[in-house]
Amino acid sequence: MELLNEEEFNTYIRSNFKKILETDTLTESKSEFDGYCESCNKDVFLKIHSKSYQQSDYNRGNLPYFVTYFVECPRCNRRRFIQYVLIVVSEMINDDGVNEPEYKTHYELYNLYSLPTKDESFANKDIPDNYKTLKYSLSEAMFTMTHGKYISSAIMFRRSLQIIAKDILGAQGRTLHSQLEWLRENKNLLGIDLTNLFHENSKLIKDVGNQGAHPDEDVTLHNFTEKDVNALHDLFLVIVNEIFIKPEQLKAIQTDLIKNRKLKG
Repeated sequence: MELLNEEEFNTYIRSNFKKILETDTLTESKSEFDGYCESCNKDVFLKIHSKSYQQSDYNRGNLPYFVTYFVECPRCNRRRFIQYVLIVVSEMINDDGVNEPEYKTHYELYNLYSLPTKDESFANKDIPDNYKTLKYSLSEAMFTMTHGKYISSAIMFRRSLQIIAKDILGAQGRTLHSQLEWLRENKNLLGIDLTNLFHENSKLIKDVGNQGAHPDEDVTLHNFTEKDVNALHDLFLVIVNEIFIKPEQLKAIQTDLIKNRKLKG
């Protein structure tokens, strides 16, 4: 995917999405930020559990960075992923005609959408209806998780991942390991640019799911905890976002932008 005009894209984002942060550095180590809980319907200081940056196929186009926060509400303890667009702004502050010009850079974050955790209907609603096997497997993973059957849930999350890799993305190979390795090097059926976050999360889900299907020699790893399976669920939700949500969000933004600016697609 390649943007026709980066300036027009940034203008569209600024006009249609809420700016939640403007900062001179991305290295700050904040543990919380002023936000809004969609479960409580309250303004709160959301606790930050993790933060990741993704660069979308920057070699072939000029798509922006995306930032994913994993946060928790201190009132209701509901966790969610929040996806932002990151716009990098460089301004010249000095050009004496002799030395290299000096620039000052700042960053703007705009809220795209949020994904609540532990919500089966939400996890499934963005998966197209024709992927029925994936929907059934994910529903079973969610059902067993909420009913305390953690080993079964771990296995079903792994199964759901393999359905995505083999049946939806078209990965080749006899094992899930070989299929995930194939996806690192080859173009998938959906033509999606898979990020390192996808590959890292997929490997973790595979490895933990394997421990559920094949008891580890370490007896302390035979049982699964609620925390273990909640983590699997959250990692899988990021993969759903990568495969089904973010590409459609980008497509919708671009279609709207092209229409508004009367550009030729």
